[in-house]
Amino acid sequence: MQLDNRAQTLLKALVERYISDGQPVGSRALARISGLDLSPATIRNIMSDLEELGLVASPHTSAGRIPTPRGYRLFVDSLLTVQTIDESAVESKLHSGVSAQKTIASAAQVLSQLSQFAGVVLAPRREGTFQVLAAVRETHIAGDRGAEWRRAKPLATDGE
Repeated sequence: MQLDNRAQTLLKALVERYISDGQPVGSRALARISGLDLSPATIRNIMSDLEELGLVASPHTSAGRIPTPRGYRLFVDSLLTVQTIDESAVESKLHSGVSAQKTIASAAQVLSQLSQFAGVVLAPRREGTFQVLAAVRETHIAGDRGAEWRRAKPLATDGE
């Protein structure tokens, strides 16, 4: 499927706007954000063509358009621009912290900057906080009481 440059630009603008806002995107908004010198009527015609190709859909008559799974696929495969990452800058930010806690905070900050989302980094718990569980066994009690589960007590706790 080959789209002309205008259709590609509008589809890319629509997908990016929909990802950021989560709302259907109208022709007037696309006219402003696309950078193309097109009237909203021309944009509606192009959107109609994209809808016929199955790349966008309209949730209801008066709404703007939203990307379809096929539209997302075309966006990811052909229209998405990915920035290169300066690995040495990332390495220097991660190794700038003196303590493990500062390194974890730096990793969360780098993740957030690269993804443009909140960055969360969790360190594993220290070994002393885990309990060693001996066994869990099932014991059946006769009569009307049915089956009952009993948990064995921990044999030891690391760090004790």
